[in-house]
Amino acid sequence: MGSIAFIRHAQASFFSKDYDQLSEHGLRQSQLLGEHWKSQGTCFSEVVVGPCRRHRQTAENAMAAANRQAEIVELPEFDEHQVDQLVIEHRDSLAREFPEIASLVKSLDNAPGKKETARRFQFLFEAATELWISAKVTRPGVESWLDFQNRVNRGISRVLESPNTATRQSRRIAVFSSVGPISIALQRAIGCTDRSAIATGWRLRNASLTQMIFSGERFTLDCFNSVSHLPDPSAWTYR
Repeated sequence: MGSIAFIRHAQASFFSKDYDQLSEHGLRQSQLLGEHWKSQGTCFSEVVVGPCRRHRQTAENAMAAANRQAEIVELPEFDEHQVDQLVIEHRDSLAREFPEIASLVKSLDNAPGKKETARRFQFLFEAATELWISAKVTRPGVESWLDFQNRVNRGISRVLESPNTATRQSRRIAVFSSVGPISIALQRAIGCTDRSAIATGWRLRNASLTQMIFSGERFTLDCFNSVSHLPDPSAWTYR
């Protein structure tokens, strides 16, 4: 029986000019993940990353800390969805179209301090995601929910298809990605609804590990959102 571990990237640089790179705290999170793997004797036969810099940085830092050598393969199928474009680039048009978005945008603009800004941004992000999933909102250049879902599932199938059937059952795969693709992997494993998959995915912590086992057509959840490598709760982050 093979296993595939989906790792959410460590903390990125939220609200900075360049979000797509790990923060100092994110670098430490990924290092602790690798040190945990080293202490447990964990090895992966294959390492896959999405196309974002934060995906690759998490993988490279963790593998270095684990003292493991592995070729890192980049697959575009594990890129994050584009709801951030809806929130950042189209928020004014969304606010004009949807009163609930307008109130959340106003609340975000009036947020006092960084912590409250992050909290209110999440409320806006979740509301925009709900509109996106239900296909109530589309924008040019923004991938639809169905297209995103199909893309990620193609990526999972691509990873699971081993050219060597003799080694298929002993494969240990690590996939470094983001909340959206990991939510789709969860949905594939447990057959939940779209909204349940996304709602559960909001709980994914940075540098967390969600593991599946597979054999033939079987693709089963083994653990979800594990942060055993981060025993201090103060190290837990969502953004």
